[in-house]
Amino acid sequence: MAASTPLPVLLFLALTSLLSPAAAASPHISAVISQSGLDFAKDLLVTRAAEAITPLEVPDIERSVTIPLVGTVDMVASGIVLHGVAVENSTVAVGDDGIVVAALLSSVNLTMGWSYSYSAWIVTISDSGNASIQVDGMDVGISMGMKNQNGSLKLFVIECGCNMKGLDISLNGGASWFYQGFVDGFSNHIRSSVENAIRNKIMEGASKLDSFLGSLPKKIDVDSIAALNVTFVNDPIFKRSSIEFDIDGLFIPSDKSAAFRNRHFGGVKYAPPLGSSSKMLWISLDEDVFNSVSALYFKAGLLQHMVDKISDQFLLNTASWRLLIPRLYQKYPNDDMLLNISATSPPYVRINVGRIDATVDLDVTVNVLDFDEIVPVACLSVSVAVSGAAVVSGNNLAGRVELDYFSFTLKWSKIGKLHTIIVQSVMQLFLKRMFVPYVNSCITRGFPLPIIKGFSIRDAYILTSQSRIIRSPVTTAGTGEGGGRGGGLLSVLDRAMVDEEEYRRARAQVQRKGVEVEGYAIEGVSVGGHETCVTVPSLNVAFDIGRGPLFAVNQDYLFITHAHLDHIGGLPMYVATRGLYNLKPPIVFVPPCIKDDVEELLQIHRRMSQVDLKVELVALDLGETYEIRNDLVARPFETHHAIPSQGYVIYSVRRKLKKQYAHLKGTQIQKMKQSGAEITDTILYPEVAFTGDTKSDFILDPRNADALRAKVLITEATFLDDQIDVDHAREHGHMHLSEIMEHSQWFRNKAIVLTHFSNRYSLEDIRQAVSRLQSKLSSKVVALTEGFKSDYR
Repeated sequence: MAASTPLPVLLFLALTSLLSPAAAASPHISAVISQSGLDFAKDLLVTRAAEAITPLEVPDIERSVTIPLVGTVDMVASGIVLHGVAVENSTVAVGDDGIVVAALLSSVNLTMGWSYSYSAWIVTISDSGNASIQVDGMDVGISMGMKNQNGSLKLFVIECGCNMKGLDISLNGGASWFYQGFVDGFSNHIRSSVENAIRNKIMEGASKLDSFLGSLPKKIDVDSIAALNVTFVNDPIFKRSSIEFDIDGLFIPSDKSAAFRNRHFGGVKYAPPLGSSSKMLWISLDEDVFNSVSALYFKAGLLQHMVDKISDQFLLNTASWRLLIPRLYQKYPNDDMLLNISATSPPYVRINVGRIDATVDLDVTVNVLDFDEIVPVACLSVSVAVSGAAVVSGNNLAGRVELDYFSFTLKWSKIGKLHTIIVQSVMQLFLKRMFVPYVNSCITRGFPLPIIKGFSIRDAYILTSQSRIIRSPVTTAGTGEGGGRGGGLLSVLDRAMVDEEEYRRARAQVQRKGVEVEGYAIEGVSVGGHETCVTVPSLNVAFDIGRGPLFAVNQDYLFITHAHLDHIGGLPMYVATRGLYNLKPPIVFVPPCIKDDVEELLQIHRRMSQVDLKVELVALDLGETYEIRNDLVARPFETHHAIPSQGYVIYSVRRKLKKQYAHLKGTQIQKMKQSGAEITDTILYPEVAFTGDTKSDFILDPRNADALRAKVLITEATFLDDQIDVDHAREHGHMHLSEIMEHSQWFRNKAIVLTHFSNRYSLEDIRQAVSRLQSKLSSKVVALTEGFKSDYR
């Protein structure tokens, strides 16, 4: 920084350089510097700025002074130099018209030379020496405004002032009569000269700052494709201890290849993190910013990717498909495959409370490498929806996404018709294991934010409000933000803070990605009438199969409660996917009354898809026990649904010494064991019970006592409020939350996992229901809420 740049100019320069300037018509990027942000910059720069105005040279002062008994004396104060200042305190404030910066300097040191001469008859008498001046205090202040002038910021000074307080002059040399005369004649002139010199320096710095703001670029090139349009929109808003800037902010075509560079001004020796004390800077990015850049990259033809390597590389060879797509293998035996993925339209981004959603339409062309020739054999049109959150990584804005859902249609095929069940399973694997990781590898790098060189962002706080991301590079609560034009960033920020807090509270109460209770991780999706599949990976079991979700594929044991499609519809896909991954055939348990129908269903799929669906189908009846492993067994119990149904209890198997041998010593027990005597009793401990769909009648059945005393009971609560009454729930074979509360005394479980809520309910509705039930039960109550939306989504 220039050594002559004064305090207020340096301060304001730093504040404006924290912003990302942006493009024309309507604002898509907004920035607010809060009072704490102003204070941060002031505290950082005020000492250095005070040093920067020294040394300051003041013009010489000449005076003729009449001294009693001496006459008229010509006096000169020359070489006046301000050497150092000590800052006692400083303030920065924002009013309706602009920003005011004021500093109180506790001491100001000056030096100067003095001389005098006068005529005594025919003799001219003269003398000279030096002096030091100590100022007991000085107030310095400037008031500045800004306005938008053709897309640039125009700075103007409203008022500038400098007021020196007490002045103490110490002369070295000189007669005693001269001292008093010099002080009387020069004190006010030195005061006004120093004040004018400082005032002129401030005005000079303000003029330079105005020139700098006017020279800011109208765009920032990111690469050879995109540039950020950086024209200011509207006049800055000065309101309630904050400044708001509006920027167009859309990406436009770049006319040259240029890497983004952090804007910086001079060398920064002291580089603390931005946001070390409170919320200082809020930057809002509208979703249109992201959509504008996606449109540019799409138009440039960059949103396409050829895939020749994936984690499951065997899938990119026709040999892996010889059973599922026989025609492909017959025509191209043992040939490698390529996938050509290209977007058919620009990805569309939507920013909601607590999350960011994006959709993209793709063409996925399947190619075969036939003697080094790339041969297209099929093309799928795929619509993919992902969601995630923004994060600040270093000084970059980045993020991560997860797959929400997808849909597809077959556009054309040279290898015959592709069965939906096969394509859906493969496409789910491909999107989760290749497409989403590839997207994340790109967006986790992020793009650089415009931060002063030498500064870093730490502990950034990000809000996602409706249609925009709001970022603050800070850690703790701020002070004094507010105001702004109605509908401006500040008013949006107020709403976003309230929404975000409620959203975070709801998400903290209702976990979306499974639950963990009593040492068991339970994962699944259970939405009434849509899909139910719940897994307990540590037991290697899945209960019901829904639409055949990927998370259930690795479970070797599947327990089907009844034949409604939202519980059994994915069975063929589950079996086929395990075959695709060369997993051993699963063991599937069903109520005896539906076994023949299930076998027929699988046979139909074998004929249609010409695939050998290998599975062991077991009809497990009430009262029967199946050994899963030597320390784990399963038993069904009766439930009461609209069609035949049954639940299941998984027991751990433990062995306990028979009572009649409890008095024996260890050696005696060992001898009896070696002789072949049965010395232990086998005891079953109910670990996990799953009801599936059922009315509350199962609670009152004494034969179901094990289900009600299992460590974990997974049961349904389809209806939660008075809009649907108990009679309606019972008519359709389901339970109402009020029935669980009514029978609360029968539950001896350590934890109850509620499932199968109607999709009419939101995450917040479910959270409130869990809270109501928890007050009635000693068991810990949690909810499985994967697939449900928040009111704030």
